[in-house]
Formats: sequence, C-alpha cells, structure tokens
Amino acid sequence: MLRGLYTSATAMMAYSRRMDVVTNNLVNAETVGFKQDTMTTRSFPDMLISRLNDPSIYQYSYVGPHNLGMHVDETFTSFSQGSLEESGRSLDFAIEGDGFFVVSPPPGLFLRNGDEDEEPRYTRAGNFALDAEGHLVTPGGYYVQGRNGDEIQIGSTDFTVNQAGEIYVTDDNGNQEYIDTIRVVRFENLHTDEDLARHKYTGAYPYKDHTVLRKEGDNLYSVYVRPDADDPNDPDFDELAGEPVDVDNARVLQGYLEMSNVDSAKEMVRMMETHRAYEVNQRMVGMFSETLKMTVNDIARF
Repeated sequence: MLRGLYTSATAMMAYSRRMDVVTNNLVNAETVGFKQDTMTTRSFPDMLISRLNDPSIYQYSYVGPHNLGMHVDETFTSFSQGSLEESGRSLDFAIEGDGFFVVSPPPGLFLRNGDEDEEPRYTRAGNFALDAEGHLVTPGGYYVQGRNGDEIQIGSTDFTVNQAGEIYVTDDNGNQEYIDTIRVVRFENLHTDEDLARHKYTGAYPYKDHTVLRKEGDNLYSVYVRPDADDPNDPDFDELAGEPVDVDNARVLQGYLEMSNVDSAKEMVRMMETHRAYEVNQRMVGMFSETLKMTVNDIARF
C-alpha cells in the first residue's frame, strides 16, 4: 500500500514540474526569439520483490516486479526556427537559419566569485536598441558584438544592414560608410523538433552533446562547459567545451523579428493532459490516505 502511495506521489511531482514547463512555454508564446522547452520523464528501474524469512516458502519466493514511480529525466530546448515577422523597425534583426547573436555583459556585473562578468551570451532575439553612446544593445543593456568581438557603435539611427550583417551608416554627404559586421555564431548539434521526436520514440541521442547552451532568462543563453571537456588535445574538445563557430554566410534580415517557436495549440493540449494525469494521481494519494486512516483508527481496535 505504501509503495503505491510513493508511486503516485513521485508522479505528482513529475507532472507538477511538467506543468511549470508547459506554462512557461505558453506565457512566452509571443516573446521574441523564445525557444520552447520540452520535459521528458522516466520511470525508476524495476525491482524484484522476494519474500524473506518465511519458513512456509520452500520454493519460488519471488513475489514479482515492482516499480518505484517516475522522475524528471531531462528538459530539452528546441532550437528550431520561429516564424519571421516584419516590424519595419531599423533596429530589429532576425537570423534566417542557424546561428545566434553574440552579446557582451555591461560593466558592473559580477560573478559569484567576485570577478567581473566578461563571458559572452547568445540570443536569437534581435529587438535591439541604441544606448546613450550609440552602441547597439539588447533590452537588458548587453552590447551586441561585431565581427571581431568588439562593441558595435553606430551613433545614428540612419543606417542599413545588408543580409550579410554588414552595417553601413549614411554620412552628411549621403555616402555609405562601413561600420562593422554583426557577429553570428553557431553551435554543433543543437536540438530541433525532429531530434526531440526521435529521442521521444527511440530514446537515442543522434548527437554527441545536447547540453551546450543553458537558458539564463531574458532570452539569453550561456555556454555550459561539460566536465569531460578537460583535454584540449581531444578532437572533440571544441564541441564538448561548447566553443562557438562563426557563421560566415549568415543571413541577417533588418526590420524583421523571429517570433517564438511555441505551438500554442499543442501546448494547451499538453497542459490539459498534464492536469488530468496530476488529478488522477492526486486521487490515488487520497485513496491511500483514507486506507491508512482506516488502518490506524478502525483495524487497530481489534
């Protein structure tokens, strides 16, 4: 009886976590550049139950298998392309195809160890702005990097960006002056919807590293360096360590924004399924609780 209680309780915890993921997807269905998360669950390994210290059993003391419930396996992020919508705003950009914009932290941000934060972040959200000094920045104040990793200082809203990411500013004489090129990088073996579907039905990963980027909030991603990325001579070191690769043929669209890749209809269905499954296990916990109550209060009298 208690085993059944634990099984239902672990399922409730797993479905509660799944509901959090689904809710976050729905909340960000209209967020520029947001990438959908998908949570997978897995059951604990089965255990073989045997009867011990029972003198009446001479043979076949095995009772049978027992499962200890389910737990959260992993939360994946799908990096498939979202829809591109025209905004008409010169400071809005979208990457068509693979790649991420690279941004640098503003001064004054520090790590937990007290060092100043200088690690780059990555984003698909191209709703940029100009700060007081004319730098191209994200809504959170992160500086957009140019081709050499430097901050891009435009200084004017009268500029154009071609599909190669090259920025040109028009001077007083009407001439086009080259400023910089928006840096776009990519990472190997990021998830797509096809990858997630393949993992769901086969349990196999068709790639070596599926945890390169971690969400930090505000549509920013940071590189997660795997613990086994400790040998620079390893031919897979760059991939294991999450080293970005510059995209030379990136296609950058000015005046467009990449919207979220969340399918609201599918997420609503997933939310109802999760809610129903949670309710079923909640009722099971209630039934076990009532049974235990009867055991303590009624059966113990005899």
